[in-house]
Amino acid sequence: MNNYSYFQVKDWLDDPAFQRWVYHGEQDAFWKEFIQDNPGQLSNIEQARELLLAVRGELDALPDSEVKARVSEILNAIPEEKLRALPWWRSNWLKIAAVLLLTLGIATALFREKENLQNLQSLVAGLGDGDQPGQLEIHNETNAIQLVTLPDGSSVILKKHARISYPAAFAADRREVRLRGEAFFEVVKNPEKPFLVYAGSMVTKVKGTSFSIKANDDEEDVQLVVKTGVVEVSALEEDGKSEVNAGKKLILKPNEQVTFNRKSLNMVTKTVQKPVLLNLPAESQNFEFKRTPLAEVFAELETTYGIRIQFDARAIAHCTLTARLGDEPVHEKLDLICTVVNARYQAQGNEVVVASEGCE
Repeated sequence: MNNYSYFQVKDWLDDPAFQRWVYHGEQDAFWKEFIQDNPGQLSNIEQARELLLAVRGELDALPDSEVKARVSEILNAIPEEKLRALPWWRSNWLKIAAVLLLTLGIATALFREKENLQNLQSLVAGLGDGDQPGQLEIHNETNAIQLVTLPDGSSVILKKHARISYPAAFAADRREVRLRGEAFFEVVKNPEKPFLVYAGSMVTKVKGTSFSIKANDDEEDVQLVVKTGVVEVSALEEDGKSEVNAGKKLILKPNEQVTFNRKSLNMVTKTVQKPVLLNLPAESQNFEFKRTPLAEVFAELETTYGIRIQFDARAIAHCTLTARLGDEPVHEKLDLICTVVNARYQAQGNEVVVASEGCE
């Protein structure tokens, strides 16, 4: 059975059961219940549904002259710096995808409002080059931290200038991402599906843990420090695929740090008092609450993950939380909190809306 909880827009478009629901209303009760239980998927489902309805032929096809005019209009509306920030292959795919979508006659639905330009970028971001098909890349161009939720639900907090690339859907036997810059990871536990981070010539392998990586392009050393769990570190050949001396691997535990030299491939470890490498709140925050007002809990989550949580202050005025949250990704923390206080939430990007009937 498909794990719909981690579906992206492309996955919904390819799913036969979802198509039958959109086109014929099959299993309507199931889908309504799924959306109610997984509010974080609402945005993806809405986009996929709109695309399926459009592709079915509910919009008229456009003549070639109109296609060219619309493509020009769309590309002119996207700031030039946005296109320059994309890898060459992705900016070209953006243009190609715009032509294809318009030719299919769905431009009216996709580009009705300015916000839909962002939808286009999201939809075509997964069109990679020949070597890495379906790759997504997030580049934090802001001065603040940026939360990225991976397909398996894992959380990544990117610092300024950091970028991470990953597939729209992870492989059946592993979860692979590539990092440039500085980031903090909270990985969903899955012993059967290892999580690998490639940073320069260093590869980090975990099964569910939290750790920080500092891998700046202008620095010869890559550093990693473990907050929770166990981490395995090894080096790669220049091709980035085969391991150098596969038998030489380091196993790191909490409060242990490794410094990896890109040129010599040497690794030096040490023990640290606190697992703080990037000076991020998430590195030192333990999330221990004892009768803590829910508003304060949400405030800590906002500061730690760089998200915005909206809620009715009056509705949760009497709600408190007594719990110790570990290294779970932010959405697992929200699931637990909302279960305890009988609330529910909906997440769209880094915006979270919490609905609660209150606590007695």
